[in-house]
Order: sequence, then C-alpha cells, then structure tokens
Amino acid sequence: MDGLGLTEAQKQIAALILAFGLLYVFARVGYQYFFGERFTLYNVFHPVKRITSKERQFIADFLVPYQQFNAEQRRTFLERFAWFKSKKKFVFYNGITNEGQIKAYVSASAALLTMGIRDFRFERSISRVIIYPNKYYSRIRKNHHIGEYNPNLKILVFSAEDLENGFRIPNDNINLGIHEVAHALMFETRNKSTWEARRFKVGLARIKKLYNQADFQENLADSTYFRAYGKTNFYEFFAVTMENFIESPTEFSKNFPDLYDTLRRMLNFDLNQPSWRLKNIP
Repeated sequence: MDGLGLTEAQKQIAALILAFGLLYVFARVGYQYFFGERFTLYNVFHPVKRITSKERQFIADFLVPYQQFNAEQRRTFLERFAWFKSKKKFVFYNGITNEGQIKAYVSASAALLTMGIRDFRFERSISRVIIYPNKYYSRIRKNHHIGEYNPNLKILVFSAEDLENGFRIPNDNINLGIHEVAHALMFETRNKSTWEARRFKVGLARIKKLYNQADFQENLADSTYFRAYGKTNFYEFFAVTMENFIESPTEFSKNFPDLYDTLRRMLNFDLNQPSWRLKNIP
C-alpha cells in the first residue's frame, strides 16, 4: 500500500477510471466541435442521412421559397433539412402511408424558419414529432386539434392532412407546419443568451409592444391580411405573422412594413431580397 492506503489493484482501477473519464471528455469535445451538436447516444447512433434525388425533387415541387433560392441558399437549406429529418424522432399513428412526405413538410418548416440562424437545431424545444392522419383528440388540452406544440414535453403534433394542405396552397397564408414550428422557435430562444437569441427576443418584445397598441389593433381589425386566429392572443398572433412572412412577403412588407422589418431582423433573412446571405454572427 502507498501513503493513501491504496493497493496496487486499486491504483490500477483509479487509473482506468481517470483514463476513461479523459477519453469521454475528449470524445465529447471533439464530437461537438466537428458535428456542432450535443454528444448524446441518440445523436451518435442517428447520423445525418444524405438527401436523395427523389427527396430533392419533392422539396423543389412543394416549397416555393426553395424554388427562388440561389445555389448557396439551397445548400444551407438542404443541410438543415437533412439534419432535422435525421435527428428528430417521428411517431406516426393510424396507418399513415406517406411518412417520407410528411417528414419532409415538417423538416422543411424547421429549416426554412432558421435559414438565417446559426443555431438551427431546436435542441431545447423539439424532441419528438407526432403525426395523426387528420384531426385528433388532445388528451392534454381535452379538445380536438389539427396541430399543437407542447413546450413541456418538447413535442410537435400535426394532422397529416392539414400539414399537407398548408403547402398545397402556397400563398393563402395558412401553413400549419410554419405555425407550430414558430411556437417552438419562441421557446427555443427563451433561455438562451447568444447574440442571435437576444436579437430574436428583442424583436419579439417589439412585436408584443406593437400588438398591444390601440392603433395597431384598429389596423388589424380593419385589415383582412392576417387571418382571424391571430387575434386570439399574442402567442398565436406571432405564429400567424410567421405564416404570412413566408407565404406572402411582398404583400406583408407593403401592408405592415414596420412589423415585417422586425421579423426580417429577428430571423436574419428576407425572402424579398433574393441575394440575402447568412451573415457572420459574433
């Protein structure tokens, strides 16, 4: 024994524990550095799957903004699309047959809203995506829904039928995928202290202040641009504005220029400017 009362065998065990501990630290740091995501067993055993040519064509067919992207923007979008589709757990109920297409709609919504955000993974806000064929009964809210976001469980829930309809008509400002992912994005940034998260929260505070002003409420009442569901509360209003921001950006910027400019700065991209680039963020 040595001065600490350790036998040779105990010292060897301690050395092994230290070695494994250091190996874990190096593996974790290296993994997070090279892959830019948390070092978890789920991430390790669920690598990003490359997008097939069939998937690429499907995206080009249903997603109007993608059709307008340049080569660099498409590359960014496809990388984020592939990451979300590969890393998030999708759960399907009641015999849905077009699972690949449904995954594409959800993944496209997540990738599109984070095109100007470097931290695009929704790691704090989305862990699972649950899909029903159509309207479903929510045991949590005790009501029938076509979609919802549960921040406590980090779950997105969709009606496949309504999710698909949101992309089938690309300019009616009704898009369930964009709407629910917008809710998740609010919670994703809530407790973050990064520069881009602070920028997002400052913009959100500005929109809330604007929303609470009497003259703005009068403008909303006189306008039919935002659908009525946006008048439910500020939480729903923000999600509705995101639908309009994606589906009719030109009309949005003309009718509500200040609100549009705030969203543009929050999201760090602008579909009205075809040449926008992901800017360097400190």
